[in-house]
Amino acid sequence: MLRATSLTLLLVLGSAQGLAQNQPKAAARAAGTNTVRILNQRLPEITFTETPFDQVMEWLADFTGLNISVRWQVLADSGIERDTPISIQARNLRLSQVLWLIMNEAGGSEVKLAYRASGSLLVLSTAEDLSQEMVTKIYDVSDLLLNVMQAPRQSTFDVTQGMGQGGVGGGGGGGGGMFGQGTQQQGQQQGDEFGQQGTQEQMEKLIELIKQTVEPDSWRDNGGLGTIFAFQNMLVVRNSILVHQRLGGYLTEEEVLGQ
Repeated sequence: MLRATSLTLLLVLGSAQGLAQNQPKAAARAAGTNTVRILNQRLPEITFTETPFDQVMEWLADFTGLNISVRWQVLADSGIERDTPISIQARNLRLSQVLWLIMNEAGGSEVKLAYRASGSLLVLSTAEDLSQEMVTKIYDVSDLLLNVMQAPRQSTFDVTQGMGQGGVGGGGGGGGGMFGQGTQQQGQQQGDEFGQQGTQEQMEKLIELIKQTVEPDSWRDNGGLGTIFAFQNMLVVRNSILVHQRLGGYLTEEEVLGQ
């Protein structure tokens, strides 16, 4: 049974019930196809009880209006079938967090599932499968260095505070990543005052911090395929879409398809 009002959304699906026929139509879906906005919308209450995995994903696609592509064959090869029962109950969580609960329920302790989102497309598969899709992107970190330069003198370089909202595929949260969108010109001007040697030192520390905290096994130094290099106040990163979602937020469809 599915009940939707302006204040609450309650979904109760049994394995024998299937999906309710009175699901929200297009007019009740989140407006537009902006993936970040859709994944960030909050669901007051949602419950699945022994509901087949494929029916849960069908409901998500219908409710959000997203084009959801589940790589069922990859999941089957990992031991996850379409009729894997999903039982979760959540209150006042973002849709992205609910999605991660669903994936954790489906994969259990044996298989780690993940998703990548771009444009109006969301692809769900195993983390191992998605990690093979490599994307190269350049990040301007002038503002990040500027914040360090303006901070009181200290012996440590800590930018982990900006990692809490990574989306990806990196788990729940919003679309924002570690790097913000600040004022590049101001960062460059004050970066000159900081000096080339100081900038290089902070860039090296930043790179090392990223490799230690953002999907460590994905970097070449740790046996993975990913690479990261500094060029002036920019980082050139080649890694999986999941890693880029942790660093800079959700990628655009052009960024994904342009590789």
